[in-house]
Amino acid sequence: MKKIQLTEPGWTHQNIWEGCILASIAHAIFIANDPEFAYEHSWDGNNYSTNDGQGSRGTVAFGQESYVAGFRNDHFAFHPLDANQYFTEAPDQVQQIAEQETLQYLLDKVDGATRPVVTTVLWESEQGVFSSHPYDVMLDRGADLLEVQASAYETALEYWEEYYELTEEQLLLVEKLYHLKMEDPTRQILLSEEDIQSINATDVEGIEESKISFSEVGIDWSSL
Repeated sequence: MKKIQLTEPGWTHQNIWEGCILASIAHAIFIANDPEFAYEHSWDGNNYSTNDGQGSRGTVAFGQESYVAGFRNDHFAFHPLDANQYFTEAPDQVQQIAEQETLQYLLDKVDGATRPVVTTVLWESEQGVFSSHPYDVMLDRGADLLEVQASAYETALEYWEEYYELTEEQLLLVEKLYHLKMEDPTRQILLSEEDIQSINATDVEGIEESKISFSEVGIDWSSL
């Protein structure tokens, strides 16, 4: 499938990664009281997955300075192509990451066999940011799951505040943790007793789900 270069701003490795971290922190706070939405955002090492619960899901595998993302919108997945066809014009390194990482999170049963099913893909390499589809088509086919993460910080923060109905205290905690993470991405952050109080969680299951989500981005609950 012919690759198409994206000229729209925001879809670079660093911006997408930052947006995924912001989304994950807001999500981890929210699910402390609403664990039934724990599936929406998750990390497995450097692989970030998101699911809207309405038929679309996707995974972004982050490398040092590149990323490979695959998405599936069930409305476009009735007669799926071989997933490798989406990467025929991608560099070898991108194809390798796709096969070993990204596509392993998008497996499904097709004609009795388990194989990756995607409806659009996206990647960044030294040559730039590319997709298998024109920008608007790419969004329709599932990449809209990453549209907020690709937006500017203030825009994304406002979106998650409204989407998760965050309190003022929770929003301040999102900002605090996000900036700490940006200052040193490798730093292990420990929530203080005050941080935990601002989450204001009473749901036992939710607290456990929140702990899991936080730990996936290097943030731990205090034992206090």
